[in-house]
Amino acid sequence: MKQSTADGVANKTKKEERSDITEEDERTMWNKGLLGCNTAKCLLRTIYFYNGKLFGLRSKEHRDLRYSNFRVEGDCIIYDESVSKTYHGGLNDLKYKPRVVKHVCCSGKDANHYPMHC
Repeated sequence: MKQSTADGVANKTKKEERSDITEEDERTMWNKGLLGCNTAKCLLRTIYFYNGKLFGLRSKEHRDLRYSNFRVEGDCIIYDESVSKTYHGGLNDLKYKPRVVKHVCCSGKDANHYPMHC
């Protein structure tokens, strides 16, 4: 194992790091019609994208989402985690607190959201 590490075998098996989606990438997705609400598939992609962007959800967390995970209070959307990769909600997790993410919605010229023309 030491020899393999010295030969660089571990470096060959590592996955490439993922890069963040830039504002330009997001704008391109809107312009190409990949995000929006024109079709059910397009709307589903938009919801999936923004849940990941705003609340940091992973793929399994998207599958486990429930309506009860979200609350709207004033100009905020609050996501209460029920189950995640690190929080399973069982007896062993009683010492942990589920993650709560609060997204403050802004409007007007300060908004950094792309228009949804539905």
